[in-house]
Amino acid sequence: MSNIQEIFTAMKDQILSEIPLPFHKQKTLESICSCRTPEMGGFIEQCIDCGETVPHFHSCGNRHCPVCQGAQQAKWIEKQLNNTLPVQYFHVVFTLPSELNPLVFSNQEILYGVLFKAASETILEMCANKKNLGAQPGFTSVLHTWGQNLQFHPHLHCIVMGGGLSSDKLHFVQSSKKFFLPVKAVSKKFKGKFLHYLKQKFQSESLYLPKSEADLAFLQPRLNFFDKLYSSDWVVYTKKPFDSAENVIRYLGRYTHRVAISDSRIVDFDPIAKKVSFQWKDYKDNNKKKVMTLDAIEFARRFLLHVLPRGFMKIRHYGILGNRNRKDKLSLCRKLLRVVAPIIQPFNIQETAKNICKVCSGLLYVVMRTHRHNPILYPLRC
Repeated sequence: MSNIQEIFTAMKDQILSEIPLPFHKQKTLESICSCRTPEMGGFIEQCIDCGETVPHFHSCGNRHCPVCQGAQQAKWIEKQLNNTLPVQYFHVVFTLPSELNPLVFSNQEILYGVLFKAASETILEMCANKKNLGAQPGFTSVLHTWGQNLQFHPHLHCIVMGGGLSSDKLHFVQSSKKFFLPVKAVSKKFKGKFLHYLKQKFQSESLYLPKSEADLAFLQPRLNFFDKLYSSDWVVYTKKPFDSAENVIRYLGRYTHRVAISDSRIVDFDPIAKKVSFQWKDYKDNNKKKVMTLDAIEFARRFLLHVLPRGFMKIRHYGILGNRNRKDKLSLCRKLLRVVAPIIQPFNIQETAKNICKVCSGLLYVVMRTHRHNPILYPLRC
């Protein structure tokens, strides 16, 4: 049982009674608690030599479950490696001012969409400018909504090709090895685009305003609210470029299939005192690693803040990597670069769990199955 699963299983009834949760968050809680337990059903293997039996239970498959991400991450990485080019890649991060957090949290699906739209248009338009790149790059954007302390902190990670297809599609233009885009100009354009689309949402009255007076304070009067946001600096930053396409995809895989906090960061759970301690990195204090202790209910509340709206796409591809004509554009780019498509070793989930007995190294084979929500064992026919 994972640490987070242990916490949620022990606290489940209290969480449901004390934290108002919409249905999709209740379902996530239930999924994490039942993942790889008899509740999910599964099968039993038996050693052909010594008779040792080994139970295996199914995963829940929920994208917010810390147990389920390993195999899904490996499959995703394999698929994305087919879409790489032998060029540099840059990591660009777009963040929002904390003043927007209450409004964004109350309108997640709409304003997460605005975040994707503003960031993608910023990158595409800046790269189209001949002063910068003069070409259309390809990039993947991944939404994260948390900070190291599990508080609400929506931001976008974008992995961008250091090059792109010229507008006449006759050249592949590569960027400088050390410089991609002017960060201050990117930040200014991103701010303008996000606030432009935010105003449109206000004008169409499609936004739900936070109810508490404290949350509403920064919205009144609305003109001052926008003036403050326009006058502030919005944080956009780039990280060191990657040295190979494979490294960037494996790095990105860590972001695409990451949940708010991993089991490895849980330091302690005291079921009697109902306290959870976890490790976090304080970026404001020279990235020092610290330990934070919270009431288990508060820990659960923070974790569940980051359960995304049902069906929301947190990974999106743009430019050359956009779903439309991706295959043709990548093929053309490889032709212009005079390279061939990478040969990818297929991921085989069976390789991660070979059927070998840990007691005698004999062969394990399936002898019984159970169904979800049904503890009855069903022997297999010979």
